[in-house]
Amino acid sequence: MVYLSTALGVLLLLLVAFDVYATILDARAKAGPITGPLYRGIWWATRWAAFRLLRPNRHRLLNFIGPLLMPALIILYLVILIGGFALIYYPRMPAQFNMPGGIATPTWFESIYFSGVSLTTLGFGDITPRTIAMRLVSLAESASGFALISLAVTYLITVYGALERRRLVALSLYHQAGQGANVAGFLTHYTIDGKFYGLEAEIRTATRDLQVLYAAHVEHPIIHYFHPLQVYKGLPRILFLTLETCTVIRACLDDEQYAEIRQHPDVQTLFANARYILAETIAGLDLAPQARRREEPPFIEARHWERRYRQTLNQLAAAGVSTRKDVEAGWEEYRAQREEWESMLYRFAVHLGYDWDETTGDHDLRDANEEAKSCEASDEKQSEKSDTSPRSRGVIQ
Repeated sequence: MVYLSTALGVLLLLLVAFDVYATILDARAKAGPITGPLYRGIWWATRWAAFRLLRPNRHRLLNFIGPLLMPALIILYLVILIGGFALIYYPRMPAQFNMPGGIATPTWFESIYFSGVSLTTLGFGDITPRTIAMRLVSLAESASGFALISLAVTYLITVYGALERRRLVALSLYHQAGQGANVAGFLTHYTIDGKFYGLEAEIRTATRDLQVLYAAHVEHPIIHYFHPLQVYKGLPRILFLTLETCTVIRACLDDEQYAEIRQHPDVQTLFANARYILAETIAGLDLAPQARRREEPPFIEARHWERRYRQTLNQLAAAGVSTRKDVEAGWEEYRAQREEWESMLYRFAVHLGYDWDETTGDHDLRDANEEAKSCEASDEKQSEKSDTSPRSRGVIQ
C-alpha cells in the first residue's frame, strides 16, 4: 500500500512537470499531455454550442474561452499536484506527522489538507512533518507551488504581449485592405499612376510579421483559442490576406508591365512563409486529416473563386493598374494557386469559429450565398450566349 500510493503520487507529479515543460518552457506547436486535451476539450464543447447560436452571439461566447483557459489550466495543475503529494503523505500519516490531539477527520482528508496548505505556502502549523523525509517532501511541495504560480504569471504576461502584436499586425492589414479583406484595395493603396511604390517593403514587413506571429503561436498554443470579436484581428484573416495578395500579384497583374513584382523574391518568400505557417498550424492542431477538402461542391467553389478573380481585375483596372491581358490564363493560374491553400485555411478558420465568408470578406464584396442561389439561373444564361459573348472576346464581366 505504501509503495503503490507513493508510486502513483510520483507519477502524477512527473506528469505535471512534463506538461509544464512541454507547454510553457519548450517551444513546440503542440501542448503537453494535460494542456492539449484540456484546451481542445473546452474549445470543441464551446464551439459545438456556439455554432448553434446567431453569428454575433457565437463570437461573444467564443471570445470568453481564451482568457478562461489559463486559470482553468492552473487550477488543474494545483489539483493534480495536491493529489499527487497527498498520495505520498497518506500511507505515512499519522505515524510520521505531528497531529493535533483528538483528531476526528479521516486520514485521507488530512493528507489532502496538509498537501494543499504546503503547496500554497500557507503553513498553518496544525499539522507538521516529523521525519526528515516528510519535511523534505513538504519543502519540495512548497517550492513547486511557488514556482508554478511564478511561471503562470510570467506565461500570462508573455501571452498577452503576443496577442497585442497580433492585433497590431491585423490592424495594419485591415486598414490597407480597405477596412476589410479587399486585396485589390491593398495593392492599389501602393499605386500611383499605375506604378507601385513601397509595395516591396510592405511585403517584406508582412513576411517578418508572419514569422513573429508564428513563433508566438508555437511557443504559446493557447493563443489559438483567443477568439477576437472582430474577424480581422484573427490569424485566419491575416493568412488569407497574405496568401490572396501573392495569388493576385501572380495571376492578375500584367505579365509584361509588372514582370518584376510578379517574380520578385519577396513575393515568393511571403507566399512560402504563409503556406508553411498554415500547414504547420493545421498539423499542430491535429486538423490535417480534416483539411483535405472543402464542404462545397467543386463547381460552387469554382464559381466563388471566379467571381472574386473578376471583381479583383475590375477593381485593379479601375485604379489604373494594368491587368492580365489573357484573362482566361490568369483565371487558370488564380484557381491553381487557390487550390494550394484554400482547403487548409478553410478548415483552420472554421475550427476557430469563423464562417468562410467572414474570413475572405465575401460578404463585403458580394455574399457568396447569393451566387450559390443563382447558379441555376447563371447556367441557363450561359447556354443562351453566342460565340460573340463578352467573355469569349476576353472582356472582363
